[in-house]
Amino acid sequence: MKKLYEFIKKNFLTKKFLSFGIIGLINTLIHLLVYSLSYNHIFSTVSQPWLLAFLSNTLAFITASTFSYFANAVFTFKPANKSALQFSAVMGVFLARLLISNLLTTGFDYAIQEWMGIDYALHQWAETIAPFMGSLLLIPIAFFALDVVFKKTDKKKSENPSA
Repeated sequence: MKKLYEFIKKNFLTKKFLSFGIIGLINTLIHLLVYSLSYNHIFSTVSQPWLLAFLSNTLAFITASTFSYFANAVFTFKPANKSALQFSAVMGVFLARLLISNLLTTGFDYAIQEWMGIDYALHQWAETIAPFMGSLLLIPIAFFALDVVFKKTDKKKSENPSA
């Protein structure tokens, strides 16, 4: 139990993780807002519920991830060197997160509507549960992945200043 506490203290009770968390909260709010707008307005003519969730989540995820990259580069990971390689690597992590997030969101959306029988027309707030649950599961994974990417791409640039 002490080792678990030390791991949590070392990795999650830090200014860096707090900054990541605050940006993540803003990111999640952006994601939920764009998801809701997409679900109810932009893609509202899509008749398949799973496709509606997939398209809405994709647009929401891209919007929120773009904000997240710039905010985390400035406030959380603070790389000395920013580069196209770094941006590409971070976007690669975001792409992997998008795929996993879409699978999770689509699965949660299906479970909420089909298994739990919640009608989004009657309970509009419930439509945000699926992307919220997907995001919640990805937070610690994203933190470690982005920390590694920012460190590695910052080193690469520092080691090779002409790149």
